[in-house]
Amino acid sequence: MRARSWLGLFSVAAALAAARPAACQGIDGCLSCHGDAAAFEGNARAARLVVARDKFVQSAHGTAGFDCLVCHEGMDEVPHPAGRKPTACDSCHEDVAAKFANSLHAYGLKQGNPRAPTCMSCHGTHDVLPAADPRSPTHKVRLPATCAKCHGTAGLLTDQIVKLPQSFTDYATSVHGQGTGRGVAAAASCADCHGFHEMRGSADPQSQINPRNVAATCGQCHPDMQIAYNRSIHGRALAAGVRDSPTCTNCHGEHHILSPRNPDAKTYAARLAQETCGKCHDDPQIIAKYNLQGGVVGSYVDSYHGWATRRQYARAATCVSCHGAHSVLPAGDPESSIHPANVVATCRKCHPGADVRFAMSYTHESTSITANPVNRWIRDIYIVLIVVIIGGMVLHNVTILNYFMVQRRREEESSDWILRFDRAQIVQHLLLSLAFIILVITGFALRFPDARWVRWLGGLGLTEPVRLNLHRAAAILLILVSVSHAYYVLFTQRGKKEFRAMLPCRQDLRDLIDNIAYHTWRRGEPVKFGRYDYSQKAEYWALVWGTIIMILTGLVLWFPEFTVKILPGVVVPAAQTIHYYEAWLATLAILVWHFFFVIFHPEEYPMSWTWLTGKMTRKAVQKHHARWYEEEIAPAAQAAAPDPGSDGAP
Repeated sequence: MRARSWLGLFSVAAALAAARPAACQGIDGCLSCHGDAAAFEGNARAARLVVARDKFVQSAHGTAGFDCLVCHEGMDEVPHPAGRKPTACDSCHEDVAAKFANSLHAYGLKQGNPRAPTCMSCHGTHDVLPAADPRSPTHKVRLPATCAKCHGTAGLLTDQIVKLPQSFTDYATSVHGQGTGRGVAAAASCADCHGFHEMRGSADPQSQINPRNVAATCGQCHPDMQIAYNRSIHGRALAAGVRDSPTCTNCHGEHHILSPRNPDAKTYAARLAQETCGKCHDDPQIIAKYNLQGGVVGSYVDSYHGWATRRQYARAATCVSCHGAHSVLPAGDPESSIHPANVVATCRKCHPGADVRFAMSYTHESTSITANPVNRWIRDIYIVLIVVIIGGMVLHNVTILNYFMVQRRREEESSDWILRFDRAQIVQHLLLSLAFIILVITGFALRFPDARWVRWLGGLGLTEPVRLNLHRAAAILLILVSVSHAYYVLFTQRGKKEFRAMLPCRQDLRDLIDNIAYHTWRRGEPVKFGRYDYSQKAEYWALVWGTIIMILTGLVLWFPEFTVKILPGVVVPAAQTIHYYEAWLATLAILVWHFFFVIFHPEEYPMSWTWLTGKMTRKAVQKHHARWYEEEIAPAAQAAAPDPGSDGAP
């Protein structure tokens, strides 16, 4: 195929040479070669060398009657001379070339960055169309797609391999991008903000996107807002050289500009105070630097307006409701919406009956606890009242709770009791409880460092080194308890018996169904459970499974360097994820399941003492574990009792 292509090209060239041996004249002469796609098949530059006649004729250059040699000087000889300079657009477009020379694109070309665009990157080659033509890649509604070839989702790298923002991704979802996407020519496109050929960086004072020029750039479409902003304290400060003062893009965003009604917008009511205005007015450095009033964001957030706004109540006042959106002015300015002469009218926008007293009753100072001495005194008094009254209530209730706990303990001691757990089981449970509690506290303290209880513990000395060592010490204790329990159930007589009693069986499923039926009034008699019921077996085996998982994943996280030598690297992050969620599962299971059955169950409250004494009263065993009592305890008791008919004679 390639041989035929070269043969065709040679034939065309030979024919031209025969007719015109030294020159190539007119468009037809050039297209006799460059209009034949087959002649350049396999050539890496085929896309640039092959010219479609209809596209060129309809292009801006074609309709102007330009000959190919206007751009391709010196190419009238066949074969074309080697070493020809690249086509230069500046021979006709000197003014555009001068502007482009000062742009970031030209800077990239000068630095030798192959990713930097040229004229053809945006305008095309032989199919150049005027920007007013809807088919043109530089037409207003098509320009974003043209810019997206470099500034799209693939990202843009400088010659120093520095990634630049994926601007098009944000622009496409903005109000501007959605407008151009629907073909609305009035919607702002890339060139409206960045310029056409003289695209400068935001640090350049002459750039349209320099902070001091942004308002004027936006004002091309939003003149009223520009006027209001320029008169505002923000506009005045920026004009005076205060670079910390916000401009349009600080509040609305740069490319991802959304309607204030959009919940994702930075200017959405529920996000305005903390995320937009608060970036400056809640920043301690900004407040100190310019001696601004502190606590204004906090006093708003902790008010009815702030609460209602976060509940998506559209009528609740936000920052702009009182201060204005673009024409923000200090209270001392006669034109300010919060000036004493205007503040009542501002309040009446929401409160028709507002007067001077009402307006003065709701300010940042009056609602603030720290700034208002009355509020501060009230807070301090109530803190004392809460500590004294609630503390007294707690002491009172603890006294009553202790009475019933002691009373229950005395009743159990005076009753006929049955051994439920031996000393080894009691010690294992106590050590397991200690290890579990320490692991939960120290583990979640790492995961939630900003939680109030974690900061409180940090103030008591739970620094990261202390937390880390405590966590690992508790982990070692958990491993030792697990090993001792394994030995207990495998090699001791009582442990083997306990283990067999913990094995799941079909009866557990029947007991579960019957127990639910009894507690929903569909069964007349309570279930007779064995030595361990289904809830205790489920908890035990969940504990065994969870302990194994936590130990294995914990060891991976403790020794990651060793782990990756024998296992794939993905194991380490996977172990971290499993460790975290297994911790949540175990903690919630203890709180919801275990504590219910040993503390909050109506028949156990306020607490079962079995976990400390190992004993259960005979009455409790007969009630809660009737099958165990009937099958094991009662027969054993009868066998051990003396025969009442015997007089002891041989």
